[in-house]
Amino acid sequence: MRDRPRQFVAIRAQSDTQTDTPFSKVTPRMKRLTDVAIRALLKRCPAERSDMVDGAVPGLILRTGPHHATWSLTVRVSGEGGVTRRGHPRKGKRVRVSLGEYPKTTLEAARSLASGYIDQAKRGINPARVLESSATAGGFTVQQLSERFLSDYVQMKELRALGKYSGALRVHVIPRLGDALVDTLSRQQVRDLLRKVMVHVPRKDGPRERRRGGKEAARTVLAVVRKMISWGITEELLRRRDNPASGMESNLPKKRKKERVLSLEEAHIVWQAAGTLGYPFGPAYRLILLTGCRPGEWARARRQWIDLKQDLCVIPAERYKSDHVHVVPLVDEAVKILSKVLLIERRSGDFIFSGTDGRKPVAGWPKAQARMMGAICAVSGERSMERWTSHDLRRTVATRIAEQLGVGGEQLIKRVLGHADGSVTAIYNRYGYVKEMRGVLEQWAADLVGGRAASTPDPQHARPVLAALGTAPKAA
Repeated sequence: MRDRPRQFVAIRAQSDTQTDTPFSKVTPRMKRLTDVAIRALLKRCPAERSDMVDGAVPGLILRTGPHHATWSLTVRVSGEGGVTRRGHPRKGKRVRVSLGEYPKTTLEAARSLASGYIDQAKRGINPARVLESSATAGGFTVQQLSERFLSDYVQMKELRALGKYSGALRVHVIPRLGDALVDTLSRQQVRDLLRKVMVHVPRKDGPRERRRGGKEAARTVLAVVRKMISWGITEELLRRRDNPASGMESNLPKKRKKERVLSLEEAHIVWQAAGTLGYPFGPAYRLILLTGCRPGEWARARRQWIDLKQDLCVIPAERYKSDHVHVVPLVDEAVKILSKVLLIERRSGDFIFSGTDGRKPVAGWPKAQARMMGAICAVSGERSMERWTSHDLRRTVATRIAEQLGVGGEQLIKRVLGHADGSVTAIYNRYGYVKEMRGVLEQWAADLVGGRAASTPDPQHARPVLAALGTAPKAA
């Protein structure tokens, strides 16, 4: 019993002596910098120069002085120190890279830039030399390349997606990566950009403010950035030959396919509710149901597209999504709606549906959808209906026509929807099947306006139409 305390003391003394060995030393963990701590230090206006090390990114330093605060990064480039006997690359001497001044270069921006340069150093690329070569060669920043991209490619090619391209660059890309050199842009910077774009920003109080960000916005931004950099490489505006935005779609959430199709009873309720909305959205909703066109096509429809003598709506190729002329047969109900709109709702501009006297196409579909749901409740007496969008009406029309035609009607459905057909037969066959399209749309209009229950497809009714298409099933 008496030996135990002595033995315990000896063991404790031995453990104390072992703490002096290098293996038992514990390196203190660096603290992560915060904007609060940085502003507090700069507010005291330090008289001497000092360095604040960021514990989040290795090598990131904020050097503060009496009148400035500058970000810098110290890295060692893999391979610049030669190779080991086993062929592994050794890291070379330390390289210091300036990242900009605080607060113009924020803490998040400095970390993003530093992560990109560290990634380059690991791959054996000296970021200091890349910056020097870009500066001497007049390297493009993201903002400069985006301006050239919009003017020399999007506008010159007269792409209809000009608004999508310019909006993605102006709202999301330039505010976050505008000053970054494209030649040194890393995948980590693109990944950080997408992560920020995916965050929903609620709508502000301004009249033109709207909700921003989200998954679809991130997909659009990625597509625009990838196309812009590929174009810069093709035009030899950039020194790099790799695209940091390529192959990053797998990092985004999988896009869900919409499958909402309204039943005939639901479509009839929507038809009745649209009649209570008034101009411009009430007639527009009804025309979508009668023709199967996209909501944007009727929103941007012009007076010269309508031929009431032949009961047709002809959308020119330069205004159509598939870059070909799309002829839409107008059934009697559609002709009545357009006759009333063109004669009664006289506008000085060309756009049929407009809130600016025809000068601009109608806008504000989200608000119109909210009004439509309220009108549906008033018409049906039900509190709610399963959620649907204006594009779901187009899918509903295609589905109901397919029920009429049965097997073999896919080609006519493509014609009604205006989908492009790149087959060899379609190149030589210029017949538009307007007569057959009018027939199935008239049958659908009768079911829609009358509100009758969905009938069983009649093979005798569909056979003449399918025979004209060359897809009629053979008789048993």
